[in-house]
Amino acid sequence: MPRKKKEDTTPLSLRELGTKYGGVLNVGSSDDFQYERISFGIPALDKLLGGGIPKKRLTLLTGQSNAGKSYLASQAVVNVQKAGGTAVWLDSEMSWDSDWMKKCGVDTDSILLSQPLTGEEAFNTVRDLMIDGVDLIVLDSIAGLVPSAVHEEDFSYNPMAWQARLVNTSLPRLFPHFKHGSALIIINQVRSSMGPVSLDAMPGGVGQVFFSHMILQAKRSGWIEENKEKVGFDIEVRLRKTKAGGMPFDSCTIPFRLDGGFDMIETWIREALDIGIVKQAGPWYELPEVSEKLMGLNNVKTFYIDNPDKFNSLKEMVGG
Repeated sequence: MPRKKKEDTTPLSLRELGTKYGGVLNVGSSDDFQYERISFGIPALDKLLGGGIPKKRLTLLTGQSNAGKSYLASQAVVNVQKAGGTAVWLDSEMSWDSDWMKKCGVDTDSILLSQPLTGEEAFNTVRDLMIDGVDLIVLDSIAGLVPSAVHEEDFSYNPMAWQARLVNTSLPRLFPHFKHGSALIIINQVRSSMGPVSLDAMPGGVGQVFFSHMILQAKRSGWIEENKEKVGFDIEVRLRKTKAGGMPFDSCTIPFRLDGGFDMIETWIREALDIGIVKQAGPWYELPEVSEKLMGLNNVKTFYIDNPDKFNSLKEMVGG
């Protein structure tokens, strides 16, 4: 006698659940949950982040004034453009400078630029761009966002936590649209605060820390001098939070020159030193495929400038 089939006590089938709630139930290894990365083109930084800025994710880039935050974001734009993708820059600070961005390597003829009047307009624009599947969106910055209720009032109107309320209610509304594939970089500033509050205070409330998948903090880390003249400074980038791989709580240091952005030659030399391809003993440097030693970092850089084939060979050895 055949065994009586056990009655199915499940209220709804998996398919019905997916239909009822408008979602798709899928296994965790599905391609729907995979994401690509946008490289900065800086070996130490890409290694820190596990390959670069993740798509389908929110990256918060914060730090003190003039620490190199916008320049870092511009390098993500450069690499998106090199790959044939589309990048959009939302300039809430009204600080866009085409000449400087060209100097940073950005193709200003193809990047899309928006200068939203209010915070609501900025977030609406971000949402629409995410729905369209734009590769990279940079919002510069949270500190420049002003809610329409404040924008339209007299200057004396200053309700408590107006910026934090805007950010904390707007960010969750963006999250369903990450499935379309965009990478979102939001720039903010670290400011001092009055009273017994953390000095790592950022305008816009603490919600941005919760909603971010990655938090990068940039700060200056000493001057670069040549012939007793300050020609740049080191930028230390620390990965303060990650839900997308990388090396959490670790950091890397990148040389930044005042006359031309990141010193890419020195960046690759430093990486080669870290992994032992280039060897240093005091002021002397031993280079791969070069018989004689060179004295001083500037001479090493000059050698690679004069011998681009050797520099390309060095990059290949490092892994670039």
